[in-house]
Amino acid sequence: MGDAYSLSIHLKVGDVVYDSSTKESGVLVRKIDLLGNFSDHISKEIPGINAWEIMWSGSDLKGSAVRLYVYTESGLINMIREGLLRLYQNN
Repeated sequence: MGDAYSLSIHLKVGDVVYDSSTKESGVLVRKIDLLGNFSDHISKEIPGINAWEIMWSGSDLKGSAVRLYVYTESGLINMIREGLLRLYQNN
């Protein structure tokens, strides 16, 4: 079980994350169930794994054709909790 701060982080479509080291900002575009295509038998034995598609913008990505990246939800929450990303929630 996680700490109280991690449990209080509830990500939603439209939330913005900011990486102060790269000065990049990203919008949470879509939540994905990574095991959604597995059979019911397998999904009962394996806990669900959610991920988020994030559309990034900023000067480092100016010349990049790829701006959409996928992060696991638990990894993203850890990055927010550890201060690597700042979360701005969409009301």
